[in-house]
This record gives sequence, C-alpha cells and structure tokens, in this order.
Amino acid sequence: MQGHRVIVILLCSTLLLGSLSGCIGTDEAEGKSSEIDLVVYYDATSGVIEEVIQSGQQVSETGVELTFDFSYTTSSAGEMVTFYYIPGDGSSAAESNADETGLVTYTYQTHGLFDAAVGAIDDQGNEYFENLTIRIDKKITWAQENTANPNTMTIETTPDCNCDPPEKITIDSTVSNPENPTNPFAQGQTVSVTWRLLNSTDATTAESTPEQVADGQDATWMHNQYFVEPGTWKLEVDIDAEGNGDEQVTVDHIVGINYETQESIPNPMSVPTPEE
Repeated sequence: MQGHRVIVILLCSTLLLGSLSGCIGTDEAEGKSSEIDLVVYYDATSGVIEEVIQSGQQVSETGVELTFDFSYTTSSAGEMVTFYYIPGDGSSAAESNADETGLVTYTYQTHGLFDAAVGAIDDQGNEYFENLTIRIDKKITWAQENTANPNTMTIETTPDCNCDPPEKITIDSTVSNPENPTNPFAQGQTVSVTWRLLNSTDATTAESTPEQVADGQDATWMHNQYFVEPGTWKLEVDIDAEGNGDEQVTVDHIVGINYETQESIPNPMSVPTPEE
C-alpha cells in the first residue's frame, strides 16, 4: 500500500508533534542508529473491536488493548528514561517512565490498518524506534425485536488512519418470525423478507432474493462485500406480511469490518524449554 511506504516520514512528523526527540533517517538501519538496544515483546498486533447495539441504542463497546514490554531494553550510553508507543490513529504517544515500569499499554477504539511504532529514549538523549503495522477490525452485533418495520443499520467504513479502506464487510443476518407475536390479530402469518446492502452513495451493491418465513421460523442471509469504499453504508431489511398484516419479527445482524491481513508478526516473550 502506498500509504504504508512513507512510515519513517510520518513517524518523524508524529514524534515532533509529540515533543519526542530524534528520529532515524531512511538510510539508517533500525537498531543501529543509537546506543539503545531496543528489545520489545508483544503478544498481538491485531484485534477486533466489539460493539453491541439494541433497538438503536449502543449497549456496549469493547476496544482492543495492546501491551508492549520494554523491560529488556538497555542503553550502552546511560540509563533508560522513556518507553513509548505511537498508535498511528492520531492520538498522542502512550509513554511510561522507565524507572517505574517497562510496560506500555494502548487501547484502540477505532478500526483501521495503522502505521505504529515502539521506541525508547535514554538519559543521554539517544533515541531509537521500530515501525509496526497494527490491524484493528470491528464486529457489530445489532438487534431489534418485535418490529414490522426494521430500522436501517448504518455501517461506518471510514478507517481512522491514512490507510486503505477495509478489505470487506461481512454480514450474517437472521430474521425470526416468533410464534407468539405481540399483535394477536397477526398470528400465523408468513412474512417475505428481503435484505439489501447500500454503499456510501446509496447505490444497492447486494440484495437477497425474497425469503418466505413462516410463523415460528427464521431465515438467514450471509454476504461478503468486497471493494469497500470509505463512508456510511446501510443494511436494510424489508418485511412484507401476507394480507398486509402487521406481523412482528426479530432482526439480528452480525456485521464485520475487516482489513487485509498485513499486520506485523507478534513478538511474544519466549520461555526456554528446560533441558531433559
């Protein structure tokens, strides 16, 4: 990706804005531009934000927490002063005082394929950092009960970074026709269900064939949408009851916003196996 080929330039700008001293040049190899031996362990470089929406209201949202362990980072010129992590989402660098802890933790609340960096500074002003690519996907669980006219679900595909849009939107949607509807006059009705996905210009990009859902039954539509441009997409469900009735249904969407698998390889701390 073109946006990922200018990492050093972007990180230099970020470091200046964040008042962090120094930045290695493009002609200097990582790990050889200062006296710092940067050793950082991290178990993950990707994750999934999970959001739950019920009847149009957000019930919960869980971000992706990543932790970086700098405990084994040293400098031949002096003592370590600061460890930091630049998340690449426009937020300030997360820092820790090296005298207090070797751990730096950051929680992503937005999706994207982020150009990030881990770095350290010693008490002589030496600094060194290494680049990382972090992939953060999103999963949205959306539900609406007892409705004859389901709401439209909006899907925001704009990443929170200077990067390519998501690789795909995944949809796993189920419409259930309960046996005991709220309206007693609509008992036993079959409904016709049609799913429709609209892009950011409100053009239909995918539509299911109408599905007949009898009383007490359900139907599911699964779809993978590629070629996703940034913007607000919409997922619609049309319900048409027999005899123009007011049959109540339950709609459950599970929608994923997924990026290409381009994240850096994790670097977990390895535990030596005891010799037998």
